[in-house]
Order: sequence, then structure tokens, then C-alpha cells
Amino acid sequence: MRKQKIKEILWGIGLVAAAVFLILNQLQLLSFHLGLTTIFWTVIFAVSLINSLVNHNLFGTVFSVAFLLIVYAEPLHITNIVPWTLLLATCLVYAGLHLIFAKSWHHYHTSCFFNKRQSRGWTEGEFTSTKSDFGDDDSKNDERHIVINQKLSEVSRYVHSQNLETVTINSTMGTTSVYLDSAKPAGDTVIINVNALMSEIAIYLPLSWQLKDNLATILGEVEINGTAKGNGPTVILKGSSRFVSISINYV
Repeated sequence: MRKQKIKEILWGIGLVAAAVFLILNQLQLLSFHLGLTTIFWTVIFAVSLINSLVNHNLFGTVFSVAFLLIVYAEPLHITNIVPWTLLLATCLVYAGLHLIFAKSWHHYHTSCFFNKRQSRGWTEGEFTSTKSDFGDDDSKNDERHIVINQKLSEVSRYVHSQNLETVTINSTMGTTSVYLDSAKPAGDTVIINVNALMSEIAIYLPLSWQLKDNLATILGEVEINGTAKGNGPTVILKGSSRFVSISINYV
């Protein structure tokens, strides 16, 4: 079963469950009372948690649990530590778990990700690319400004523009992968604008491209995998991200 289909099923189950809870709640057939807002956010973060566990997304898993705790802070009697103390603690927990499980989790994630797509894979520690066989493949070779919108889903975008100037990534509660290894800039710089909330973003750059990080990050991280080699163009990473994990991967 394709990953996207699994996500659709999860969200479908979540929406049906929300409808059932809503009706039972209004009919006062439950032993406890849930507000409409509580039901809504419970479904959102519960499905996000399940989806993150299925995809071995440590960042999404930890923060989904944190936001569920915030939603149920009053019945759990933890109102004195929400939201900022709990979010700070969540960041520390994520950082600690990332250090403990990063290697094993990253290896599993990479294997799953590329074994499904046999045209792309890691060979002796290096990323090789031959052909796009999934996701949204950009076929406009002269497109200068790329806009990628993702909301509650998983999006993969291959950019083949030979006159690239800007890439804008709008991501909300999902996973976005952007491949720039076949693109060429129009000038000496390429600007990547990120506007993201509770998401995981992976950007793949050619080895010759330099990176300048001007991104405003709130409770998130920017991880750089690999080292730039050569005197290629400069990529300026800017915008804002909240509760977002961004990885820059040199390929």
C-alpha cells in the first residue's frame, strides 16, 4: 500500500472518529465532556502522531505528543507548565532522542526512502540520481520562480529549471522534499523562502552550491548533511519556521 494511501486512510479514520465523538458528546452519552475545539485538535494531533510513528519521524512524534498534552492540560492538571515550559522540555527531549537514535533511525529512514525508488539511492555514502519516478516533477526548464505548497500531506518536487532564481516552500504539518540537483541558477544566488509550521523539510543541493542560512527558526532545527565543494552559486535560506525540522543534503 502506498504511503499516501495510508495517510488518506488515517485522516479518513480521524475525521469519522471526530464525527462520532461530536455526536456522542452533544447527546451527552459520554462520561466526560469534550469541547468542539478539543475534539478538532485531538484528531489533528492524534493523526499526526500516528503518521509520524509510521514514517519514523522523530520530530513529528515528539511534538505531536507535546501538543496533545497542551490540549488536555486542564484535565491532566499540568496547566502550570503549558505552553512554554512544556515546549522547551519537548525541545530538550527531541534533542536528546535525536542524539541517541539519530544514526539508527536515519539509516532506516534512508533505506526505506530510497529502496522504494530504485532510480535514486545512496552508493558508498554518496547520493546518486538518474530519473524521477515519484512526486511532482517540474518539467518547465525555464521556470525562474518555483512555488511549492504542502498542507497535511507529503510532497516531493524535482526542479529542473535552468534559470532558477527563487524557491518558495509553504508547508503546514507535513513532509516536503525538494530536489535541486538538476537545476541551474539564473545568476550567482538562489533564494529559498521557507514558510513552515510543524513540518519536516528536506532540500537536496548540488555539491558546488554554497549555503547562507538567514532563516528565522522557532523551536526547530536546520541540519546540514555533507559539505559544499567548489565555487558554485550561493543559496540563501530565509523566511520563518515554527516547530520545523529542515535538512540540507548535499548530493
